[in-house]
Amino acid sequence: MSIDVTGPASGLTTAEATARLRATGPNLVPEPPRPGVAVRVLAQLRDPMILLLLAAAALAIGLGDLTDTAVILAVIVLNTTVGVVQELRAERSLAALRRMSAPTARVLRDGRRVVRPAAELVPGDVVLIEAGDVLPADGTVLEAARFQVDESALTGESVPVEKAPADEVSAGTVVTRGRGVLLITRTGPDGALGRIAALVGGRPARPTPLQQRLAALGRVLAGVALALSAVVVVSGLLRGRPPGEMVLTGVSLAVAAVPESLPAVVTLALALGAHRMARRAAVVRRLPAVETLGSVTAIAVDKTGTVTEGRMVLERAWTPDGTTVTFTGSGYRPAGSVSPGPTAGLRRLLRDAVLCNDAELRRPTRDDPDWAVVGDPTEGALLTAAARSGVDAAAHRQRHERRGEVPFDSATRRMTTVHRYGPDAWLVVCKGAPEVLFDTPGLLADDPATAAAREATRAAARRFAA
Repeated sequence: MSIDVTGPASGLTTAEATARLRATGPNLVPEPPRPGVAVRVLAQLRDPMILLLLAAAALAIGLGDLTDTAVILAVIVLNTTVGVVQELRAERSLAALRRMSAPTARVLRDGRRVVRPAAELVPGDVVLIEAGDVLPADGTVLEAARFQVDESALTGESVPVEKAPADEVSAGTVVTRGRGVLLITRTGPDGALGRIAALVGGRPARPTPLQQRLAALGRVLAGVALALSAVVVVSGLLRGRPPGEMVLTGVSLAVAAVPESLPAVVTLALALGAHRMARRAAVVRRLPAVETLGSVTAIAVDKTGTVTEGRMVLERAWTPDGTTVTFTGSGYRPAGSVSPGPTAGLRRLLRDAVLCNDAELRRPTRDDPDWAVVGDPTEGALLTAAARSGVDAAAHRQRHERRGEVPFDSATRRMTTVHRYGPDAWLVVCKGAPEVLFDTPGLLADDPATAAAREATRAAARRFAA
């Protein structure tokens, strides 16, 4: 079924999005089918050490040695059970983590900006993107303001690429600067990540270093046991012993030479390591990975969303009249107190903060009972502080329409917006790092009054930073 990827500038309606989602499926990279329990058991039994034990068990049965047979089979059952149970528990944990950390996107639906799981995106959706976002699907750029994308994950090119309207962008790439509006054209397996996943999914899994060493050890033990058994059999025959007796002796020696406890010891040691890692909130999918991870000396992770929650709150603010204000409250909920109380200087500061701001606060919904931010967490913290101070962000944005902007850039570390302030007046608001705002030539007026305010503000920033 063909899907029309065009859509109105206000985005799709909920009904249209639902219909397209049924037709195209969720915007997810297809996962390989999960093997059943029988397949997992067979995979455990294919281990070279287990194959050696199976051969020893067969020989023990042939010799009528029920004690050795029972011991060997018990070790095989224990090893297989621990491995299969660990895989099943790990997959359930990873599935739960995927549900908890499902990425979201800011989408235009029914003419309003809403946050939806990235899996619900469909061709024709209009998505709002800003610096730091990972593109949720392939699309075409509709609007761009200093829009730059890091495509190294797909192309290997380390230099970010500037994107203009009508340019194509791919899922999985990262916005490094500016902001843009995208029209989604391909989702799920049809996108760039889906095609790559289809290619990668066809490659077999490589054994870990521990598995390689155990396989080599199993081959060596089997070879040595067979060689020594052959030497014993030949020596006995040369000394005139009966052939049947020497064959039985050689087979017995081969069974005795197999280290039945080695797989069990290795499995239990890895299971203990997996248990200790689970107590530290680390999920191990396969037991041999414990040994591989144990060789790691350093792990580099992205802080936001990994170590922290990616949620910001404004606790203190300082205004040029020398007032320091403290905010209380939880998360993005507008309810809270301002001490010693909102002053005229604070209201003016927060008015500018909501104007030079691309975020919006989202009210609680049936699915999410907490207040949330649509946009950057830092800008959401400014909006929350404004609401707690009685500053109406929507009213100021309507009264002072934005007519121009320079989006935030990690290189300049500031954002500037231009607003209509009156019939013949403009309001220019710039927010950013204190050292950038104070030390950039020409950014602030160079007169004694401004210089004094600059020094006072710089001193306040140093106190806060300390």
